[in-house]
Amino acid sequence: MTIFQQNKTIDAELPPTNALRVYRWADLPNLTTPALYRVTDPGQEPREIYASKHKRQVLEGLMRSPLYAASYCRLSDKVLPLRRDDGVNIECKLYRNDPETGRERFGIYSLISKVELIEERGVAA
Repeated sequence: MTIFQQNKTIDAELPPTNALRVYRWADLPNLTTPALYRVTDPGQEPREIYASKHKRQVLEGLMRSPLYAASYCRLSDKVLPLRRDDGVNIECKLYRNDPETGRERFGIYSLISKVELIEERGVAA
């Protein structure tokens, strides 16, 4: 299993316009039941992973759009196991000067792996 922990600092580039700021868990998809996913990366065999609760919410959120890394929900507590334990390629690009928060540096998580829902609670997708 490959561990992906990519951080890139970007000075001139603007963050993706579709990146979601997560202020509370309700900002992410309301999907918390156990589900099976297929993860595919170039040059590797597809593999299956399970996700539930907040880990599933973060994965589903990343499947829809990039997510701001700084969050009141501590997204990193769910992103790190997805990377480390499940081998999902999630990139974190660092940007400068967040006009909304005034932070000098901030990160955006983006899903690089192809992730597909296979089944939810025993029901094929």
